[in-house]
Amino acid sequence: MNRIYSKVALDMFIMQGTWAFGFMTILFFIQSGKIVLSLFNDKSVNTYFDSLFFTSNIVMLVVGIISAVGVLSHYVGNGVTRKDFFKGTMIGTIGLSIVMPIVGTIVSSLLNFIVKLINMQVEIKPYDGLINEPDGNIISDIILSVIFTPYEDPIGNWLLAIFILAINMFTYYVAGWLIGAAFGRFGIFGILSIIFAFILIFIEDILISKGLGLPVPSFMQNVEVPFILSVIGTVVLLAVFCWIIRQLTKRIIVKL
Repeated sequence: MNRIYSKVALDMFIMQGTWAFGFMTILFFIQSGKIVLSLFNDKSVNTYFDSLFFTSNIVMLVVGIISAVGVLSHYVGNGVTRKDFFKGTMIGTIGLSIVMPIVGTIVSSLLNFIVKLINMQVEIKPYDGLINEPDGNIISDIILSVIFTPYEDPIGNWLLAIFILAINMFTYYVAGWLIGAAFGRFGIFGILSIIFAFILIFIEDILISKGLGLPVPSFMQNVEVPFILSVIGTVVLLAVFCWIIRQLTKRIIVKL
């Protein structure tokens, strides 16, 4: 029985996890610096989890673009089929999308605990999510959905917060994967894939936001979507885009 894809999944998890660890380490030092600086400027500081929330999506977008072409070439050059690479990458990335929020939640809790333990006069204030309120303009709503994804405070419900951030991160990875695969398949004409990547992110944002009772564009405000249906809809949406990526990667010309 073919188990090459499971090895690819582990390799991709470790490789992309190494990049993620480096990113999260830098983020930790930045967050620590912000806490120290707040002692002198009396400004409140967001949590480490919030910093991860604001930045991890763009990181996953970039990693998705890189994996679509550069990493694919490496594996195909070493005899791995495109199908095994696709399956392995998807499994490994889902795992990474789950692990990163878990680690982020733990680190955030530890930082908050240390601040309280040594009695630092610092106000750590979680993100309130109000920046993402739509204003009725479809263009600005799309831009806001790309910059500020659905958010849940881990202090209120840590399991849901981890789940939501994991979905956000994987969505951005798929968006980046789509862009990279399209450029690899069609060259400069792959630029059109950016539009579809925005559509993916925008629809995911609406579905999850609606399920969580967060602000949504005016055309969706009167539509009731239970949380479980919003999750199912998001999973189906991601499956469709992953299928599109699979079709694109089947025909990418790989330079060995």
